[in-house]
Amino acid sequence: MKKYHAFSENEYLDQPDGLDELGSRGKRVMQLASLGLPIAPGFVLSNQTIREMSDDPQAEKSFLAEPIAKMERIMGKRFDDPENPLLIKVVESPMLNMVNTFSTIHNIGLTGHSVEGFAKYVGEDFAYHEYANVIRKMLQLESLTDVPAARRKRMDAFAKKLKNARKKASVTKCVEEFSDVYSPAFLGDAYAQLVWTIKEYLSLFTDRPTSEDSSLMIQAMVFGNFGQESYFGSYFTHDIITGEDKISGEFFPESFDDRKAEGKPVGKIKPAVRKELERIADELEKNFKEIRQVRFTVESGKLWVIDQFGATNRSTQAEIKTLLDLRKKGVIDGDYVINAIKPGRLSELLHPQLDLNSVKNLAKVEGGIAGAVGAAIGRVYFSTEALVKEHRRATHAGEEANLILAMPSTYAEDVKAIEVARGVLSTEGGYASHAPVVARSLGKVALVYPDANFTKTALKIGNRTVKEGDYITLNVPYYDTPQIFFGKASLTEPSPEGSGLLELLDIIQENIDEFDVEANADQPKDAELAAMFKAAGIGLCRTEHMFFHENRIDEFRAMIVAGGDQKGREKALEKLKKYQVSDFYSLFKIMAGKPVTIRLLDAPLHEFLPHTADSMKSFVSFIRKRNPKLSEAEIRQRCDLLKEVNPMLGHRGVRIAISYPEIYNMQVRAIFEAAYKLKKEGVEAIPEIMVPLVMSANEIKTIRNGKQIEGKHITGIRDIESEVRKQFGTDPVHYRVGTMIELPAAALQADRIARYADFFSFGTNDLTQTTNGLSRDDFNNFFSDYNEFDLLESNPFKVLGEQVKEMIALAAERGRLTRPDLRLGLCGEHGAEPENIQFTRRTGLDYVSCSPYGIPIAKLAIAQMNLAKKQAATDARSA
Repeated sequence: MKKYHAFSENEYLDQPDGLDELGSRGKRVMQLASLGLPIAPGFVLSNQTIREMSDDPQAEKSFLAEPIAKMERIMGKRFDDPENPLLIKVVESPMLNMVNTFSTIHNIGLTGHSVEGFAKYVGEDFAYHEYANVIRKMLQLESLTDVPAARRKRMDAFAKKLKNARKKASVTKCVEEFSDVYSPAFLGDAYAQLVWTIKEYLSLFTDRPTSEDSSLMIQAMVFGNFGQESYFGSYFTHDIITGEDKISGEFFPESFDDRKAEGKPVGKIKPAVRKELERIADELEKNFKEIRQVRFTVESGKLWVIDQFGATNRSTQAEIKTLLDLRKKGVIDGDYVINAIKPGRLSELLHPQLDLNSVKNLAKVEGGIAGAVGAAIGRVYFSTEALVKEHRRATHAGEEANLILAMPSTYAEDVKAIEVARGVLSTEGGYASHAPVVARSLGKVALVYPDANFTKTALKIGNRTVKEGDYITLNVPYYDTPQIFFGKASLTEPSPEGSGLLELLDIIQENIDEFDVEANADQPKDAELAAMFKAAGIGLCRTEHMFFHENRIDEFRAMIVAGGDQKGREKALEKLKKYQVSDFYSLFKIMAGKPVTIRLLDAPLHEFLPHTADSMKSFVSFIRKRNPKLSEAEIRQRCDLLKEVNPMLGHRGVRIAISYPEIYNMQVRAIFEAAYKLKKEGVEAIPEIMVPLVMSANEIKTIRNGKQIEGKHITGIRDIESEVRKQFGTDPVHYRVGTMIELPAAALQADRIARYADFFSFGTNDLTQTTNGLSRDDFNNFFSDYNEFDLLESNPFKVLGEQVKEMIALAAERGRLTRPDLRLGLCGEHGAEPENIQFTRRTGLDYVSCSPYGIPIAKLAIAQMNLAKKQAATDARSA
């Protein structure tokens, strides 16, 4: 039995069984009708009903007249009326497939008898343009079915001529010329057009397997150019950039769409209409729980919703603030807010983002490895010296100082350039190489683009040559492919305050249990940012980064090249200790009452030495002022002697402390002086002293407890603490001594190492290198080959590999067999990746540590895991 399902703001179908046969568009329009939105009325014909209909317009007119009469009453127009015709559109409503559907036929009912009446309201040119269009669409639909060759030839000629017809005379002449294709009687009968269109759709459905079960939606047309008090518009239910709780968009007076007229802000629309748009926005957000975009038409003062859909181009800030507003209104709860946001989306709130409108006319290349997300614009400089010099000049002159460092790779001495630059572009290494690691810690943008080539004076990227001082724009998104634009774009600057992020973090923190996130932070500004993001402490302070400042680096270098000059080394260390006490004091104070893990000097000593001619010249001058007896040749020789063939596995970490115990002594003393100074001030400092690159229990035992042999002595951490405590005359501070597990040897000996370690922190960058025999700086040269042959599922320097996971699990288990209260954390660059966080929790670790900018991302991932675990437990109880 044939049946229709009518819809309007007062009528809709809500029975699940009935909705299933209406197709995707039919379901959607019924949903809108159920919200009481002012949608244009219409009805849906199921696939079964379409198949039961005949080709006879007169026979089917009585069936279609009833739903059309409902539309006529609501619209105040009559179908097939020559004076003010009701026009309708016919739309395929597929069950699943939305790609291969035929586009809508608009304005069925616009006939040779009614086009003049329609023209009185919309103008002659528009009326005849739409009359020609409806015929062209009918020709297009029929051409997709089985048509005899001779008729198809005439249809193609008709369509081609109609396409070029612009005015009444040319359209009328064309219709008369091809009256053998569609007769005047057919084109003059609205019901005949409608029945024919329905049956042609059925023929199309029969020939297309993806459409064989589709339904048809028939709906009234409305026009924003229907005389005065008519306009078309489109708006968002929240501001899609700022997230402000107000509608934003444009309307176009006396316009059918937005293509030919100048838009006006939707806030300036008539108050009564705006109030209704705001009500609609509120209803849609309550239902869909997100920002929606709404297309609407006002025809002769009456508002109609044309369509609505998700605002895919909304900013993360807008997404979060909308969810927070909905929570305040009681529409959703905190759990929903947490689960609705992809963790990686938060990076948009933490780094500058590209204004897409500003790059429309800029050439670009795509690809590379995302080192640190965000966007950066600046003039390119190819060395630290050149960039720092230009930064000083521009700053002093009050000029723009947006610069980008571009180098094949960076070293310790280049940190000062990365710190003042907006971003860094390198060609060697990968996600875990020096430039990206430093950039992430400083909140800068980093891109590794292996296909770029440096010449003596320029940088070749693709077919473009970039000279020093030229502008480029780096766009490094979290999920999408990185881009380099040639030229100057514009950015939107992030601001955690006012973005909704801090309020979101309050909700997230309510769903964080014992497992939490700490920060990799070396500078006070990093610690302050981490505290703002509710870090549970500092899980890694890389003390070598504290010596990169231009006021310290030469003093540190002087200490390194002192050679056998013990007094000279101690003199330099005493100066450096003042800096270190100040550094640690600031970090402890910012993180009052929370653990601060300080890794003693780890980097190979030669990394601190000059790498360029200019920096070497400056260092030689510094040394000779202090010790004129030293020749330049001798200074250079001392530097050369410190170079190593394989520095990553060479003289670094705890090995430095064995050779030069005075270096670690200075750092440990500075830690305790800062901690006891704060204790005197009533501030609780919780130092955790990390000894890096340990491979055996004897190493950490020696550093912790000290050791004396004939003619040599290493003072232990416990002895230094005792000395400093006596110096301050106070009760002891609570401190821990631990190690970074970054060698397979350490993982295998974890039970013995745990006798002398209060905590383990897994340094997964080096542990990945040493477990797999992979260089993180060279791995990307062949990673694509391995990826192509499916030999590696993912980048092991981003997602923990199975072998490394096994090392961590083994060390955690063995360590806690010896020391059940052993504190366990992961402080490598893997720490912010949700996939890695799941593993660390299962393995029994207490925390992960990552750059401050990764903390919100990691916390959100943890909260989502906790909610999933809670839901699974609830489901299990109810099963």
